[in-house]
Amino acid sequence: MTTSSSYAIGIDVGTGSVRCTIFDDKWVPVIQWQKPIHTYHSSSAPLEYEQSSTNIWEAICYCVRKCLELGSFTPEQVGLIRSIGFDATCSLVVLDEKYQPVSVSLSGNDEQNIIMWLDHRAHAEAAIINSSSDDVLKNFGGKISLEMQPGKLMWLKRNLSKEQWARARHFFDLPDYLHFRVTEQLDRSLCSSVCKLCYRSSEKQHGWDEKFWAKFDLDDLMENNSAKLGRLVRKPFSNSNTDVLSKKAADELGLPEGIHVGSPLIDAYAGALGGLACKSPIADAHLTERLVIVAGTSSCFMACSEKAVFVPGVWGPHYNVLIPNLWLSEGGQSAAGKSIDHIIQIHPAYNELKQLADEQNKNIFDILNEILNNLQKKYNVSNVSLLSSDLHMTIDFHGNRSPLADSELGATITGLRFDTSLNNLAIQYLTVLQAVAYDSRHIIEIMTKSGHHFRVVQICGGLARLALLTQIMADVVQMPVYVSEATNDCVLLGAAICGQLIADNAHQVEDLLNKIACPIQIYMPDSKIADFHKDKYEIYRLLQQTEINSRKQMSKYRQS
Repeated sequence: MTTSSSYAIGIDVGTGSVRCTIFDDKWVPVIQWQKPIHTYHSSSAPLEYEQSSTNIWEAICYCVRKCLELGSFTPEQVGLIRSIGFDATCSLVVLDEKYQPVSVSLSGNDEQNIIMWLDHRAHAEAAIINSSSDDVLKNFGGKISLEMQPGKLMWLKRNLSKEQWARARHFFDLPDYLHFRVTEQLDRSLCSSVCKLCYRSSEKQHGWDEKFWAKFDLDDLMENNSAKLGRLVRKPFSNSNTDVLSKKAADELGLPEGIHVGSPLIDAYAGALGGLACKSPIADAHLTERLVIVAGTSSCFMACSEKAVFVPGVWGPHYNVLIPNLWLSEGGQSAAGKSIDHIIQIHPAYNELKQLADEQNKNIFDILNEILNNLQKKYNVSNVSLLSSDLHMTIDFHGNRSPLADSELGATITGLRFDTSLNNLAIQYLTVLQAVAYDSRHIIEIMTKSGHHFRVVQICGGLARLALLTQIMADVVQMPVYVSEATNDCVLLGAAICGQLIADNAHQVEDLLNKIACPIQIYMPDSKIADFHKDKYEIYRLLQQTEINSRKQMSKYRQS
């Protein structure tokens, strides 16, 4: 292990696992470890996804201790760890008055005390909130999403027993819960409170909107000075002498008591911070001209602006939730990486693909890329994308988050044949990558039409490892797209930066952005393939509209 004058820890709680990375003082990852976390999900309740805060905390402790062990940290080096920062999915954690788990499940099992971000049980409740046309909805593209907390809170009150609801005394967005778990402080962050719980924030206004909650029989959340949602809501990176690791948490993690704890961030926001901290290949591109796509199971399109930019179907603009004095808008794909995995795994040739990958000691994406390269040579086409001319699909398997904001929308595939070969699987893989890019183009077009202006796109997260997707993205949006060497760690980097900002008592966050130098790879758009993608994009939008029209036409037969 290289020597360093100090170390910073970043913790990311994703959909399926916890990751921990220790960075040195040059922001180079020293060691990383991850551990799966459990999800409660059954076919009898297909819209419900739940987790356990106890399971997540145990996984965090395991990962931190494993990093210290595998990194061969001496006691002296452990003493050089100055900070720890957390990010997590925007899942809803419920605790009782003694801070113990309270079940969010009809089973009553208290271990199941988290409603996950991708849980869609609150469909009816979200529809009620959206039909109110409340003023707060303007900052969420006109509609709150099923992924946000108001509908889920309403569902809990309407469906849990009165005793179970009465036991629920503290509601946390998961990042804020982790901050509470290590500091024992009940402060909440603007990031989670504004973006997922409809806290009001602008240059002139901030606070919980009591009238909003009262409309939906949730005024009890505002009792006792809004203690259940958080009395004190703090700006990102605002320092407090309470932002330190408690003795109990320190003992469990194997870290020194009193090290600094960063402002908690939603995972996509941590990814945006980590991405913006890495140098852009366009040196004079302002923060507001850089679109960061945090791409994994789902994808988030993070864009800063100096003034409020309202975009239909895009969350925000939210003020002061990430970069001080800037607004942030968040477009999104509910199922990006998940759609890619799904298309591959349902194909009849999937087991053959896995066997081939095992035999050659390669991952399945390497095998699929090799097949596509061979097909490109066989058919003598100038660009691999041309192989999918007769196959088209959309990725709305889990509804459309942006910009249509239609949780009922389904995916569409056209051009299927009686072909179960590996070659066909590779072409379907190519087609779903294109679909992810076309959906991205739709989001970017709507954001641009509304007032955003982008000169460069950065992709970070798990999907950034797919070079073919990144090139297709550049070709589809006709804009430079880049990834950095730290691309898989941008979320963890952002979390770690939050901790270090608190440790350094730094208030000028902008001074740190665009400063971290790491090798980058730039994917330039190929203008020769632009017309092909333009035509396929038009078909993509036509398929979406056909799905919308079909559902509308058949709605009279649908069971309520």
